[in-house]
Amino acid sequence: MGPAVQHIEEFTNSEPIMSRLEDFFASPDFTAALGQFMGENCHNVEFVPAEDEQPLQNHDIFCKYTGLVETLLNDFMKCENLSSEEVYEACRRVKEGGENAWVTCVDYLLAATEYTHFMQLIADFRRMEEYDGEEGEMISLAEYEIELAC
Repeated sequence: MGPAVQHIEEFTNSEPIMSRLEDFFASPDFTAALGQFMGENCHNVEFVPAEDEQPLQNHDIFCKYTGLVETLLNDFMKCENLSSEEVYEACRRVKEGGENAWVTCVDYLLAATEYTHFMQLIADFRRMEEYDGEEGEMISLAEYEIELAC
């Protein structure tokens, strides 16, 4: 079997796991938990330039988010009879394959493992929350200078 065929097979084999993972991250259980977490914590995050020392409170909130995602993901893996290795490998294959269909679940996972992605998630949530429905304009968060190291 050639490398291209093997890559296609690996990618195809990861799709059912990624599909179930995406469904989980879009489920009412996860979105309600995320909404509650953000409602309780996102306004306590202080945005400072990435090269500056980060406030301890930001790190505490990041750790809480990581714990929340870890707990919910462990429950999902238990219900789906999946190992963490299977989930990791499926995510790795999809990321290496450049597939964008699974962006939501990967974004939530990255935010639980990488601080810069977490800060971007917080900024995105604030941006959605600060949308002015009457005027139809977004409040700019440009002064926070969130940059991802991708």
